[in-house]
Amino acid sequence: MKIKKRYIIFFSALILLFLALAFTEDSAIRYSFPNQGGEKVFEKEFDRKKVVVWDTGTESYVKLINKDWGVFHRVTKADEISVITPDKKMKFTWSATLKEDKYYDTLLAAEVLDTQIVKVIVSNESSNKNDLLLSEVKEQSTVYVEIDVINGYAAHYSYLHTSDVGEFVFRGLN
Repeated sequence: MKIKKRYIIFFSALILLFLALAFTEDSAIRYSFPNQGGEKVFEKEFDRKKVVVWDTGTESYVKLINKDWGVFHRVTKADEISVITPDKKMKFTWSATLKEDKYYDTLLAAEVLDTQIVKVIVSNESSNKNDLLLSEVKEQSTVYVEIDVINGYAAHYSYLHTSDVGEFVFRGLN
């Protein structure tokens, strides 16, 4: 009886070790969509979530990583950063996944093409005018996020009410 108990404990520990190694942050990033080699060029933590940008050499993807039980990592959202701003100074993407009934996990990301840009402003005001002052943008927005550019990328995670999610405007500041 003792031998069976030892085997059960040993194999259970072995399985847990395998799962911990299989679901590391690096493996979650590498083996999720787009499942291509590349490098992590941006990362930022938000409580138990992390946003990373994965550069494959031809495209860049923003990924939202959840840390389950504090050990296991899994990518819950991945999007290509591909939409070009009208002034051609940035590429961007945003996406929102409904959580609960009134809130979205919202992912915002930009790849800066103009090296003069050091900060990205994301807002949801209805006007898409570039000549607005930042104070006017803040007044007209229910979402206003300033994101520092790191290695040419800016990304952010927010848990937003459904009424705040819609068209977002991305602006670069130098």
